[in-house]
Amino acid sequence: MSSQTVDIGSKSGKFKYILVQQGQKHLLRGDPNLEFHDKIFEKLKQDIGNNSSDELKVLGGGKVQVDFDKKQINVFGESQSYGAADHAKAKSLLQEKYPDFNISTDKPADSDDK
Repeated sequence: MSSQTVDIGSKSGKFKYILVQQGQKHLLRGDPNLEFHDKIFEKLKQDIGNNSSDELKVLGGGKVQVDFDKKQINVFGESQSYGAADHAKAKSLLQEKYPDFNISTDKPADSDDK
């Protein structure tokens, strides 16, 4: 069971993420190995366990571009399934976990938004 608030893995790259509410808590999940937002949500439900998954509500999704070497994270875009996440909320959650990173909500210039 994963109670981690933020989990975007440890690989640099660009991939999809979702913002989820669990009771009063917000969770952010991104997975470079999963292509769709709903697959990230399915994996989150499995990680949390069936007893707690009923209280999960997806608030939206987007993309996250991470460069662990340069300590930069960018959140942007939207999910076709869930709509756009509150990127400002996502940024604040990421800032708590990565206080020494530069975190932006601007769409990168080199993004094809795919």
